[in-house]
Amino acid sequence: MAQFYAPNLQLTDTSYFLTEEESKHCIRVLRMQVNDTLELINGKGLVFQVIIMEAHPKKCAIKVLSVVQMPAPKKEIHIAIAPTKNMDRIEWFVEKAVEIGLTKLSLIKCHNSERKVCNLERMQKIAIAAMKQSKQYYLPEIEELISYNAFLAKYPKGMIAHCYEEEKTEIATATQTGPLLIGPEGDFSKEELALAIKSGYLPVSLGENRLRTETAALLGVFHLSIR
Repeated sequence: MAQFYAPNLQLTDTSYFLTEEESKHCIRVLRMQVNDTLELINGKGLVFQVIIMEAHPKKCAIKVLSVVQMPAPKKEIHIAIAPTKNMDRIEWFVEKAVEIGLTKLSLIKCHNSERKVCNLERMQKIAIAAMKQSKQYYLPEIEELISYNAFLAKYPKGMIAHCYEEEKTEIATATQTGPLLIGPEGDFSKEELALAIKSGYLPVSLGENRLRTETAALLGVFHLSIR
């Protein structure tokens, strides 16, 4: 059954209009018609079985037949990443991470960061598409880009992956909870690393190889999803 995103659809709603983008995809691309049934998700765990009442390509009207509340994700997978200079690489990460089970993404500005601005709206669209493609029902939260220090103040405990030759715990065996910090292409500064450890972050290893930022982050999502 075709699935569409309806972020404003509530548990008590009996009717709804798809957004213009989703209406166009439903009516013009998939050529669905009146009385066809589809599935709507609101990204917060609600799944609606609906029927098309008016097949308008800009404002498709539907009627709700039934609704189910799906269980929330069993674990939080929170990645905090310093976006790369090339946004294509971070957008690739967002798509794959959501498919695996990412629940929250924070964007951080570090000393060695090359990117100071991110298109949050575009990243959210990629996350929505990945959620729908992977048949998930909860849309990960993507937080605005903030400074490294502000992030530590908001989330004072977690794990930090870095490239310095210092003692680290293998992420596969780490029991620490909280976000996983992934640094920029030039890594965290020594001062940033020390500040995180002092705050309550556990240094972790993602393996022997030196990884690109987005690769390290995706590997972190994988490990957090299976531990």
